Amino acid sequence: MKIDHVAILVDNLDVSQEWYEKNCGAELIFKDHKYRRMKMKNTTIALISKHHYKHAHIGLLVCDYGDLPSDLGKLVHHRDGTTGCYVMDPDGNMVEFIHYNEDCKNKMGIEE
Repeated sequence: MKIDHVAILVDNLDVSQEWYEKNCGAELIFKDHKYRRMKMKNTTIALISKHHYKHAHIGLLVCDYGDLPSDLGKLVHHRDGTTGCYVMDPDGNMVEFIHYNEDCKNKMGIEE
């Protein structure tokens, strides 16, 4: 498994997006009213609105849909075409196991 993204809670998506573009060279690859996906050289930063989400999290890439640990957490089909399974680790940190369907992988340039 590899890290797919780090999701951080932000107050204002527009302000945060501009900051990451200007100061980190991040490139916007997906956006909606609750979420921005920013591509970096070695990973992705997900800016998630504090007004819609409770937890920051790390996203771990799962290559096969059947490997999502649905016995440990709830499957969520995201609006960007990914499927996630959110699980709390023993210390209360949120981990998202994430799977991309082929169309989504191609659109976002995801390599496994």
